[in-house]
Amino acid sequence: MTPAATDASAELGASFWRAPHRPLMLCAVLAALAGPLLAAADPQNHARMMVFGFAGAAIAAYLLTVLPGWTGARASPARVALLTALWLLGRLLPGPAEALFFLLLAATLAPPVLRAQLWDRLWAPLAAVLLAMAALVPGLDSGVPPLLIAALIAVVGGRALPSFLASAARLPQPSDRPLIRIAAALCILGAAVLPHPGWYAAAVAALAWQMLQWPLRLPPIGLLLLPPWLWLAASLLLMMQWEQQPSLALHTLTMGGIGGMIHAFLSRVFARRTGAGLAARPTSLAGAALLHAAVIARLAEMLPSAHALWGAAWAITLLQLICHCRQPHRTPVFIGSRSGTASGAGKTKP
Repeated sequence: MTPAATDASAELGASFWRAPHRPLMLCAVLAALAGPLLAAADPQNHARMMVFGFAGAAIAAYLLTVLPGWTGARASPARVALLTALWLLGRLLPGPAEALFFLLLAATLAPPVLRAQLWDRLWAPLAAVLLAMAALVPGLDSGVPPLLIAALIAVVGGRALPSFLASAARLPQPSDRPLIRIAAALCILGAAVLPHPGWYAAAVAALAWQMLQWPLRLPPIGLLLLPPWLWLAASLLLMMQWEQQPSLALHTLTMGGIGGMIHAFLSRVFARRTGAGLAARPTSLAGAALLHAAVIARLAEMLPSAHALWGAAWAITLLQLICHCRQPHRTPVFIGSRSGTASGAGKTKP
């Protein structure tokens, strides 16, 4: 290997840890692929893998990527490597190691948020603390941790999605409505603490009302964003009849709402940057189609087909991510522009 090639390889290795989304999204994608393999052999570990492993790694990747845009501070490569190590340890020692992962995430987020006096961003470290507590509670109802993540999606998605959609369609940014976003999240949290059909109905109404205010002229990149929001609402409706169909409600949320939203955000990492904004890769669109087909197959109780479609979707994403990690680092567009065009992290604060 020539000195130039050695230097390039060293730079790629260093940039891997400087970009939190790379190692942590890799963890998330690997967990997504491993999840179905555990479904029959170890259902309890399957549930933990999909919630604390898959969703947990993706949440950390997102929050650490947008943190510099919020505060100007970024997680050090050593901190990102330690978080990744704790995530891996959590797969071997469910419970304590998973809690340590989320507590370290909270400890990484809280100081810069507090120093910047971003009181409306305190939900980020608080969400990590709640997930740490959920990871430690033995015998916790299987629906509670996914609902905590659903509440987080309501907060983040309710702010980011209309911004992304407006940027994709080259339209003016819609006005932010924080009260309705917070109301949706609180209703979901209420359902997690004290299950009642009223909480679910109120949350669905808030989600639907928000969506009707969004710019819905959708180019392909926008088509990746709406289905997860719709799956989230559908899962909450199914949870109103939890006793009759708990598995269908839970998988609609975890596969369609949570999994779909993670895939949609990750697809923005791979998107082409053009003068007109972001352009979705055909492979991302194919992966999304397979993922949503997997949700439909799961609802139809076609388990082998659901597992195969889900695996194919995330296998495509894994190949995309490997190729992405071999390229020079560019900050993912996880935050929409306030000017109506796509831009990098730090232009606005979902």
